[in-house]
Amino acid sequence: MLAKLMALGTMHIKEYGIYKSNFYLFTLNRIVEVVVYICVWQAIYTQTGTAGGFSISQMITYYILSVALAPIAIWGLNEDIAHSIRNGQIQRELLSPVSYLQYYFGIYIGEMRFALKVGIATFVVCTIIWGVVMPSSLVALLAGIILILLGIPILYFLQMIIGITGFYTNSIWGMNILKKAIICIFAGMIAPINLFPEWFQVVANVLPFQEVVYTPIYLYLGQIPIGEIGGIIIKQIIWIAILYILTKVFFHQAVKKVTINGG
Repeated sequence: MLAKLMALGTMHIKEYGIYKSNFYLFTLNRIVEVVVYICVWQAIYTQTGTAGGFSISQMITYYILSVALAPIAIWGLNEDIAHSIRNGQIQRELLSPVSYLQYYFGIYIGEMRFALKVGIATFVVCTIIWGVVMPSSLVALLAGIILILLGIPILYFLQMIIGITGFYTNSIWGMNILKKAIICIFAGMIAPINLFPEWFQVVANVLPFQEVVYTPIYLYLGQIPIGEIGGIIIKQIIWIAILYILTKVFFHQAVKKVTINGG
């Protein structure tokens, strides 16, 4: 089964490869984002001298890593799923020997592989230009990678829940935009979570998004004690279970609706 999923992922990433300019344009877009963020924060530091306890070099590192991780956090399958529902391709996908959720997880693997390529290229180029702070420890670096990997199924199930709303609506464009905005804010891509009001931090601590970007970067910078990693991982596992159940329930209800309407 794993081989089939990887094959689906490879097929999807080859679709990006048809147009070589995709990789360069996506990477350039990420680099421009880093430039904008760094210019803004350099202006802030010139006026205030500090922000959230970060030095300017730490803040630059934060945003280089944040923008490099952004494709993993916000790219996904929503429009692909909605399109397959609208054009009738859903019938073939439902009859596939690979289950619907497994099929799209394979596609999602390909999406994440391409996102990783763009993220690594962004990180390398930005590091050459501005430099980054080295990770606080090897353990912190590895723990951050584990948190990012655990975040992938969380984001996938969320993608599926939103994509499956295409069974009920003609377009999920609005929901997709809302999803990206929520993830960007609560994952700490707009600004570090500790710069927001306390009530916002409480909400962010409950939601699973900050573990994809903010928490791994804070571990990298040595701002989170290693002893807290176990609790964070347990939180992610709980969210994976919750979103998995919701996805299964939502999908089975949506399929019934499609059957009633004649496919």
